[in-house]
Amino acid sequence: MDRRTALVGLGSLLLTGCAAGEDFTPPTMKLSDSFTGKSAEPVRKNDAKWWQAFNDPVINRLVEQGLQQNLDVKRYAARIQQSQGVVDGAGYPISGNARVAESKIDAGGGNPTVRTGFVRTEASWKIDLFGRLKREREAAFARLDAAYAELDVWKLLFVEEVVAAYIDLRYAQELLRIQIRVLDTRQSTLDTTLKLADEGNATDLEVAQSRSLVLSTQSNIPEARIEFVKRINRIVALVGTTELANRKDLDVKAPQPVAKSHIVSTGVPADLLRNRPDIVRAEQRLAESVALLGVSKADLYPQLVLTGNVNVNVSGAEVLPGAGFLRLGLDLPIFDLPVRKARIETAKGLIAERQADWEKEVVLAVEEVRNAIFGLSQHQIAVEASKEAVIASREVLSIAQRRFAEGSVSFLQVLDAERSLLNNENAYALDVRNQARDFVDLNVGLGGSFAQT
Repeated sequence: MDRRTALVGLGSLLLTGCAAGEDFTPPTMKLSDSFTGKSAEPVRKNDAKWWQAFNDPVINRLVEQGLQQNLDVKRYAARIQQSQGVVDGAGYPISGNARVAESKIDAGGGNPTVRTGFVRTEASWKIDLFGRLKREREAAFARLDAAYAELDVWKLLFVEEVVAAYIDLRYAQELLRIQIRVLDTRQSTLDTTLKLADEGNATDLEVAQSRSLVLSTQSNIPEARIEFVKRINRIVALVGTTELANRKDLDVKAPQPVAKSHIVSTGVPADLLRNRPDIVRAEQRLAESVALLGVSKADLYPQLVLTGNVNVNVSGAEVLPGAGFLRLGLDLPIFDLPVRKARIETAKGLIAERQADWEKEVVLAVEEVRNAIFGLSQHQIAVEASKEAVIASREVLSIAQRRFAEGSVSFLQVLDAERSLLNNENAYALDVRNQARDFVDLNVGLGGSFAQT
C-alpha cells in the first residue's frame, strides 16, 4: 500500500467515523400463541373503521368531526411538528455565523463622508469520529416516531371515549324511557285501584300505596333527564367545541347501539407489538434512550473540530485586503471526565426504565384484550337471557293487571310484577350497554382498525 492510499483510507475513516454505543434492536418478549388457548392466526392492521360496525351514522359523524376538532388530538399533532424540527437540526456537523457592520466617517474640510465597514464569517465543522452526531440523529428520529405513535394513541383514545360516551348516552336515554313507561304503568294501576276502591274492592291502603309509587316514579324522571343531558354535553365537549350543533343528532329518540357482528379477528398476542400504538410509542422511547447512551459514550472520546474565519474590510468603494484562518482543534475530555462517565450511568438507567415501561405496556395490553374477549362473550349470554326475562316479565304484569281489575288477585301481586319488569328492563339495558362497551374495549385493545367478520 503506497502512502497516498494510506492517507486516503485514513481520511475516509476520520470523515465517516465509527459509532459509539450499540445499534437499537427491537425488544422481544415471550408471549402465548393465542389470547384464549384456542388456535389463532396473526393479523395486521387495516383501514377498517371498527366503530362503523354499530351501523350508526351519528357515531360515524362524531368520530370524523372529533378527529378534526378534538383539542388533545390537535395538541399531539403539534408535538409532531416540534419533533420534526428537532430532527431537521439534529446531528448537523456544520455551524457558523456571519457579522456585517458599517460606519460613516466625516473627513471634515468639505471632504465627502467616507463609508467603512467589514464582513466577518466564521464556520466550524465537527468531524464525527465516534458517531456522536449519528446517535443524535437516531435519537431525534426515534423521538419523532414516538410522537407519531403518541398521536395515534390519542386518536384511538378519543375514538374509544366518544363511542363509549355515545353508548352511555343511549343507555341513559333508555333508562329515561323505562322510567316514563313505568310511570304510565303505575298511573294505569292507580286508576284501576281507584275504580276498585269506589266499588269497594280495594282498600285505602292499596290506593295510598299506588299513589305513592306514582309520585316516587315522577321524582325519578328529572334525575334521569339530568343524566341524559350531561351525556350530551360530554359528547359535545369531547368533539372539541362549545357549540350545540350536535344536539339535533343526540337529543332524538334512538336505540342503544349494537354491533352488527361481535366476532372480531383478534390475532395472536405478538400482533400487539406492532399494532398497539402505545407499545410502539414505548419501543421508540426505548430506541431513543439507546441512541442517547451512544451520545454519552461518544463524549468520552476526543472531538475533532475544523474552524475557519474570513474577514473582509471595505472603505468607500475600495475592498481592502482581508484576513482569515483555518484551524484544526482537538477537544479532549480531561477535566470533566467523571461527569461524562456519570452521564453514561444515567443513560443506562433510562434504558432500563424504558425497557420496563415497554414490558409493562405489553403485559397490560394482553390483559386488556383477554378481559374484553371474555367480557364480550359473557355479556352476549347476559343480553339474550335478560331479553327473555323482559318478555316473560311483561307477560306476568299483563296477567296480573287483568286479574287485579277482575278482583281475583291482590294489589301486591301487581306491585311485584311491576317491580320485576322494572328490574329486568334495567338489567337488559345495562347488559346491552356492557356488551357494546366490551366490543369497543376489544377493538381498542387490539390497536384499532380491524375488520369484523
